[in-house]
Amino acid sequence: MQKLLPFAILSCILFFSGCQTTTSSGNTGRNTGAVLGAIAGGVAGNNMGDGSDTNVVAGAIIGGILGGMAGSQYDKRKEALEAAEAQRQYEYEQEVLEQQKLEKEIETLEKQRAQDAIASTATDSDVAAAEREAARVEAELAAKKKAFEESQERARRIQEAQARIAEAQRELEELEARENGQY
Repeated sequence: MQKLLPFAILSCILFFSGCQTTTSSGNTGRNTGAVLGAIAGGVAGNNMGDGSDTNVVAGAIIGGILGGMAGSQYDKRKEALEAAEAQRQYEYEQEVLEQQKLEKEIETLEKQRAQDAIASTATDSDVAAAEREAARVEAELAAKKKAFEESQERARRIQEAQARIAEAQRELEELEARENGQY
């Protein structure tokens, strides 16, 4: 009997894994259930009755079938949950896109409303005042840009002068060292 138990279990494993798919999601629950059921059934068959090889094989086969059925039910529930989660994720993403679209439409409408409000109450003197203010701000910006560029140019020139000073000092030190016979 001890020699027949591994053979019976191996037979059940091969029998139930013969239809296994090649996809990663496959029937892992069914296969695991069949193997565990065959093992548990073989142990139960060994402990039942007179412990003959027939009882072990019958227990392994029945356990494998029942375990495979339970594992298949597990696989089906898992697939249903994964499909439901994928559907919820898709619906969420669609809702986010719709919300973003609505927010853009609201922003466009608010800009248009503000422009319409200005257009309905603005006079020629308001337009002239706005244009003068724009010209003043643009002139101030141009002056600040020019001042910034000039300060950058001064900084660049200072850095160049410092580099020239450092180079001249290094050459001077070399010359003094030669004069003193250190080289």
